[in-house]
Amino acid sequence: MRSTGELLRMYVVLKACSITPLVKNAEALVRTSRRVLGDAFTFGVMRHTFMKQFCAGENEEDLRPTIDLLRANGIATIIDYAAEDDVEAAAKPAGQGDAAGQHPSTTAATTDGSGNTAADAAPLIDGAPVLGATQLPGAVAVSRTYSYEDEATCDKHVNIFLQAIATGAKLPGQGFAAIKVTALGNPTLLERMSAALLEIRSLFREADLDGDGFVDRGEFDTLYKQLFPAASQETIDRAFASLDWEGNGKVDIISWSHRIHLADMPGMVQRIKSQGTCTRLSQELVAVALTREEVKLAKALLGRVAKLAAAAVGTNVKLMIDAEHSYFQPAIDHTTQVLSLTYNKDSPIIFNTYQAYLKGSYERLAEDMERARRKGYVFAAKLVRGAYVQLERKRADALGYESPIWDTIEGTHANYNKCLEAVLDEVMGCRAGQLCVVNLPTYLGPTVRLYSTVLLSAGVG
Repeated sequence: MRSTGELLRMYVVLKACSITPLVKNAEALVRTSRRVLGDAFTFGVMRHTFMKQFCAGENEEDLRPTIDLLRANGIATIIDYAAEDDVEAAAKPAGQGDAAGQHPSTTAATTDGSGNTAADAAPLIDGAPVLGATQLPGAVAVSRTYSYEDEATCDKHVNIFLQAIATGAKLPGQGFAAIKVTALGNPTLLERMSAALLEIRSLFREADLDGDGFVDRGEFDTLYKQLFPAASQETIDRAFASLDWEGNGKVDIISWSHRIHLADMPGMVQRIKSQGTCTRLSQELVAVALTREEVKLAKALLGRVAKLAAAAVGTNVKLMIDAEHSYFQPAIDHTTQVLSLTYNKDSPIIFNTYQAYLKGSYERLAEDMERARRKGYVFAAKLVRGAYVQLERKRADALGYESPIWDTIEGTHANYNKCLEAVLDEVMGCRAGQLCVVNLPTYLGPTVRLYSTVLLSAGVG
């Protein structure tokens, strides 16, 4: 039961959240309050109003009453540390972040894309899975410098997420914890990773001259010579053989993305520069390729998430990787898929999140399910509609590209149902063999009815 005071607080908070000018200017109002009334007063008010409404607490002791209340009403809990960042916040000059240091400083720096002046003849094809699903319009094709404070803040977040996993392990039944990748790596780095990953996919589309979804030997030769005109036929043969791991003379996007790695890009750029290649494709690749420093930082990011995944395995907690802004999502997908290869071999530990309001989400979902089948790991996913509608539309308008989300809520609902039917079909098809697990929201009546219809039609009572 809720007291009259609690109900009044809920009403006031939710009513405030419905006032558009207040919501749009919330951050400015908080800054003004901190400056005029001080942090103690401002944070005290927020802690007992908005935070109390939307957050369960600041530590395990605070969480316990809410967890117990939910459990008493048949509701399980996902432990979610609410930390995320955006490019605009990360790009603030030093000293202009928030009081907790959540927004590290980042400054622009010019680059030729190689990150190294020494000649490097690293092969074009070599490495681990690389993923991405949609174009990244409006991306800034420059490198960045990353401060020590960026990395130190991310390391601190690892410890907090570890505490969340430990708390999840203590819950009755199956424990769940959620993490946000933007809390574990500089968001500018994630945007750069996403642009580079999507360029790798763009190279596949360029190579697929007949548009049949495959790159054959002749098409690959044409692309390779545009990038590296001085390459010998033996080098080209070796590169294609490393892609064509099934040995059938053609490569699809899954094979392509499995073999071309972010760490190869500085070497590729150096080869392009040393050979004096000046084609459209070569210049596009040079513009978005990660530097050697960024490759190291990307590996550190993956290491942080891997540490959390190992802790989740050790405590039998399911780790949900939250979806975030579309311009970070390819890097998040990449991280999730790399970890799934290791940690989802026998049981579902790593869950990726698919946002149905994104126009390319169904294709990405279908591709990832096929990838899991081929690689022999458990496909585990959380399917949601999406949470950044206004931000995505404003960014698209500001940078002059098509919005990545559906124009109407009806379009989102239709795509969600399409994705839902696909994953439920996959679950039904996996019952006798490879495992497939999906986490679905149950707070919308039509969605629940669709679950029931699909499951009953498959003979599941």
